[in-house]
Amino acid sequence: MTHGVRARTHGRPGPARTSGDGRWNLVLLWAGQFVNTAGLMMLVPIMPFYLEQIGTTGTAQTQTWAGVAIAAPALALTVATPLWGRLGDRVGRKWMVVRALLGLAVAMVVMATATTPLLLVAGRLLQGTLGGVVEAAAAFAGSAGSDRKRGAALGKSFSATAAGALVGPIAGGLFVGSGGLPQLMLAISAAAALLAIGCAVGLREPERRAGRTSERRRSPVTQVPGATSLALAAVAAYLGVYGLIPVFAEHLRGTEPTAASSWVGVLHSVMWGASLLGSFWWGEHNDRTRRPVRSFAIAALGCGASTAFLALPLDALALIPFRLVQGFCFAALAQSLLLHFSKHAPVEQKSSFVGAANSYLLIGQSIGPLLAGPVTGVLPAAGAVLAMAATCGLGALLATGPARAERALDDEAAEEEHFDQHTDGVDETMALPAVEPARNGVTAVPFRGWHIAPHQLGRLGTRYATPWDRTDRAPAAEAARTFRAWQHSGTLVRDREPAFYAYEQSGPRGTLRGILAAVHLDSELLAHEDSVPEQIRGIADLMHETAANLDPILLGFSGDGRTSEHLQRATALPPVSEVLADDGGLHRVWRMSDREAQGDITGELAARAAFIADGHHRRAAARQLRREYYATGSGPGPWDYVLGLLVDVAQTPMRLAPVHRVLPRADPRAALEAASRAFRLRSLHGELPQWSAILKQHARTGPAFVVVTPTGAFLASAPDRQLLDVVLKSCPPAVRNVHSTVLHTVLINELWRVQPEHVSCTANAREAIRQVRTRGGLAVLTTPPTQADLRATAAAGVRLPPKSTSFGPKPHPGLVFRTWEP
Repeated sequence: MTHGVRARTHGRPGPARTSGDGRWNLVLLWAGQFVNTAGLMMLVPIMPFYLEQIGTTGTAQTQTWAGVAIAAPALALTVATPLWGRLGDRVGRKWMVVRALLGLAVAMVVMATATTPLLLVAGRLLQGTLGGVVEAAAAFAGSAGSDRKRGAALGKSFSATAAGALVGPIAGGLFVGSGGLPQLMLAISAAAALLAIGCAVGLREPERRAGRTSERRRSPVTQVPGATSLALAAVAAYLGVYGLIPVFAEHLRGTEPTAASSWVGVLHSVMWGASLLGSFWWGEHNDRTRRPVRSFAIAALGCGASTAFLALPLDALALIPFRLVQGFCFAALAQSLLLHFSKHAPVEQKSSFVGAANSYLLIGQSIGPLLAGPVTGVLPAAGAVLAMAATCGLGALLATGPARAERALDDEAAEEEHFDQHTDGVDETMALPAVEPARNGVTAVPFRGWHIAPHQLGRLGTRYATPWDRTDRAPAAEAARTFRAWQHSGTLVRDREPAFYAYEQSGPRGTLRGILAAVHLDSELLAHEDSVPEQIRGIADLMHETAANLDPILLGFSGDGRTSEHLQRATALPPVSEVLADDGGLHRVWRMSDREAQGDITGELAARAAFIADGHHRRAAARQLRREYYATGSGPGPWDYVLGLLVDVAQTPMRLAPVHRVLPRADPRAALEAASRAFRLRSLHGELPQWSAILKQHARTGPAFVVVTPTGAFLASAPDRQLLDVVLKSCPPAVRNVHSTVLHTVLINELWRVQPEHVSCTANAREAIRQVRTRGGLAVLTTPPTQADLRATAAAGVRLPPKSTSFGPKPHPGLVFRTWEP
């Protein structure tokens, strides 16, 4: 019976979203943010002048009221945004946009009718409490776009903010002298109300995940990488930028006494014009580099440096270049921070995570203008400007640590982007070996799982919570003692009844959904790689000492939909374990104890083979250990089974990435000379992204590799066919072009004569390059086997060299353990 595995969609099927929906969403969100920001910012640079018109007298009183009025919306938003974000996670982000626009309409009416500074501040507070159009739209954009284009979506979204901040001050400056500001506010109120109706009808939000999310244990925002440092950095950077607004107006009074109000508006618009252009550039840049925290740090430093130059005793015209730099850099701050938090947020909590990140910015936006009055009272205007510049610099300094950590976390994701390919599944028509009928398909049974106690999840679950999770792996006996201590201390708890376990991973590494089950070792599990005997022995020792399976084997199969249907039902309920890991991935586990569902799943798997995506050594170790138990007369028992995660790749396609080789003892010069006798060598320029693009291009037509030495990199391609035929004569013709076979048999074994124990493997190309550049030797970067390679290998009855493939994303170890106890 043949069962093909085909990739259909990522995640659950849902209604298709057209590009027209995305464009219409962008138009509505852009217009809403433009109107909101124009209404908010038209008063900001001219606030001291407008307050004098409605009743303030004297510089001290005017500056105090100006600081309060400028800070009022941000103060209210700081409190309201996280609350609105949580509500948006429940009812939908679209309705938060509609709510914010209606709130803006009401607030603008109050402000238009204000006749005293107190009433104006009340209207501004109302604007912050009921409004928040920018924040609601950012949450919508941060959840609606694809992961790869989310930075651009946020960039376009924030360009509306910059456009509104550019137009608003100009309009305010024109109307403040004629007394027409109240009429302008009423016009903005009407526009906001009309846009609210348009968003209610026209916004198209992605299909919301079924389930009672309110009952789930919510992941804390502090688990976002670098959350605390970035919160402080956001406060500092925005404090410096917004604290400069009233300070800068006072500074210009000294340099341009006769035209200060005009120049304030002009220079403010110059800054926001640069921010408008910068918004698009930073959005594309963040998508391209995938390092939004680094963008934030660079931009905060740029804001600080350009602000410091504003303190120089220059005329207003000479300040324009510095305002341009400040505006361009400012465009990166909010969108980069929100992108980072959105990227690491669970799907059901994106609004609240984005709202929390935005509240950090709002704290700085609130404190800055409030401090401006006292600062200008203590320091001269130029000194106050320098103080704000230093605060921006502090924000950049605080973001430096998270930016460095971001690079480390991003390296593995970068590998997948440079080298991986999405699999269409492995065709199960692979000339399956003849077996007894009882062994066809996969035999999977429920088991009583051990999992981390809820009160321990924050301590152990965010990392790879296995007893050997250390820099130097602990011996088997020591790992077993740790495991038993966890069992006895209550760190691990065991379920009373046997069950299957639904597992789901989502986040930067990708999506993975499947069933954790005890899988019989005689099941039809298709292997495609050889294993290293030393590693098999070490894993077998660990299994023996712990009497448990600690990590699951990753298995792919082609289902008929029954298992996927039960998975969808299970994952709509609150999980028994939920962890937001350090890499930003969200991992959940659900118990599936319904007997009818278990029967359906067992029946579907019994008629299907599965391929081993990851875990060849664990499966080989389990089989070796079983033979040892049988040899001692133990007979059938729990050692006949191994823990497996079974994934229907028709519903959740896996990613296939290569595994690179590092040869630390190889002589680079001799190795290149030997390789040149069989391959065409070409020196490469640039760095890893350029190398990987060239490698993938040449690998389409035959075996190709990038050989990295401490001083450079070389493309090895177009191998000598006669030499390949001689060296690979013992291999079936169908697998002579498989790249990993050519790499090991021709390059490593024949030409370089390197022993297997002197070859290490890594899926991280950057790490391979780093090792070579710091320790010497050479590395060989390769591409993953194709689906045709895997089919040809299986059909020929041979296996690829060890560690030829890396399917992913890998399941997070340590969430469910299976022991041999009854």
